Amino acid sequence: MNFRHWARQGTISNRAPDAHGTDRARAGQSGQTLVLFAIFFTVILGAAALVLDQGMLRKANYDLYNALDAGALAGVSMLKEDPVEAERVAREYVQRNYPGDLPDSDIDVGFRCIIGAENGIARTSDVPLVCDPGPGAVWTVDGDTAYATCTPGLDHVCNTLVVSGPATVDYTFARALGVNKGSTGARTAAACKGACGEPPEIPVDLVMILDRTGSMSGVDTDNARRAANSVRKEYDPRMQWIGLSLLHRSQTVDGCLTKANNADGWSIEPSSGLREWVPIGLTGEGAIFGQDYTSDSSVMAKAIGCFNNSSGQGTDIADPVRMATHELETYSRPNAVKAILLLSDGKPNSSADPQVKLWKNYCADAYAAAEAAKAKGIEIYTVGFGLNVEQDHICQDLNGDWKDKSAPDLLAAMATASANDNGCPGTENDDGDNYFCLPKTSGASTNLSDVFKKAVEQLSGHSRLVNVE
Repeated sequence: MNFRHWARQGTISNRAPDAHGTDRARAGQSGQTLVLFAIFFTVILGAAALVLDQGMLRKANYDLYNALDAGALAGVSMLKEDPVEAERVAREYVQRNYPGDLPDSDIDVGFRCIIGAENGIARTSDVPLVCDPGPGAVWTVDGDTAYATCTPGLDHVCNTLVVSGPATVDYTFARALGVNKGSTGARTAAACKGACGEPPEIPVDLVMILDRTGSMSGVDTDNARRAANSVRKEYDPRMQWIGLSLLHRSQTVDGCLTKANNADGWSIEPSSGLREWVPIGLTGEGAIFGQDYTSDSSVMAKAIGCFNNSSGQGTDIADPVRMATHELETYSRPNAVKAILLLSDGKPNSSADPQVKLWKNYCADAYAAAEAAKAKGIEIYTVGFGLNVEQDHICQDLNGDWKDKSAPDLLAAMATASANDNGCPGTENDDGDNYFCLPKTSGASTNLSDVFKKAVEQLSGHSRLVNVE
């Protein structure tokens, strides 16, 4: 009895402490789990916060590269003419294209000279034709090119603009972990204009047609000369060949190949009239007038400098387009992009074709000449100088598609891949097509060179991104 009682008591007393201990252990384990879960959850949230903010940083890095590329390309387009303005424009475009805050003090702009390289050695014979970093330049060779630091303020001639800088991103979620900002680090973009150490894949052969009819004043003609010279200075004779045509025909007088021929009668046969309409044929390294046209003593430079205004005969646009087409067909390089750049300040009012002349379908004849050129693979760029849609610039065709249409419409239609633009809106020269314009208002005519350079740069893809790191 006592034994059983003891056993029962013992059993009871042995079980009770075991049950209470298990409860306490389970409670302790639960508390530890909660602590671990809280820690783990905090880590998960922190990691997620960092992932989200790092995503913002990666986007900022992408945006920064795009903005730097835009700044380098915009700035280098005017590097040769105005390095100070080139730097200003580069900074402006970087800030304009970066969606966040990018202080001007964080943007660094520098300059380089890029030339060719052969067998690991800089091809210094390219200096100063391509660019000139001054005496004592240290060249870094990278494959087929070499580059050196260049300082425009020291009278160096630079062809490459380098823009760099970091971007900072304000974090949103990582602030909880004490991380407030992130930086992309310094990023760099560079753009080169010109030869850039190696020829482009496709060379360009260009004939410029300049208006020197009676409606072009002396000031207008000087502007046309400057525009033609800007192309001459801009291009590289090894890559681009250029020829010169004028409205009206030319003759040689006192050694000048481009004096106006105001005699009546028309020459539409290439065998007899080519050099009347294209007095300076394609000029460049290996061309028919194989010269360095960048020299002020070249035939091209002298011809641009001495041409005069014509009188009478009206504005014949069709004939020079036909002759320029023949020049390109006959003397251009097989692998070259062939192009015509036409400047005119008026509507056509004369024509070489006797039938067209009889019926006065002058605009139709000019358009037909352009269409024939384009059908042969020739790019046409047109510049309307001081044109409007008023009566003095309305086609005088008696019948057909061009009756009562405007000269701006005609030039736009003559150009390759252009819409029928009308007048000269402020955005016309930046819309990517081949029709350009400029009013003859006070001070505006001084920008004719800029219009020409935009056209030829668009034609040749003259500016491109490069690596200088």
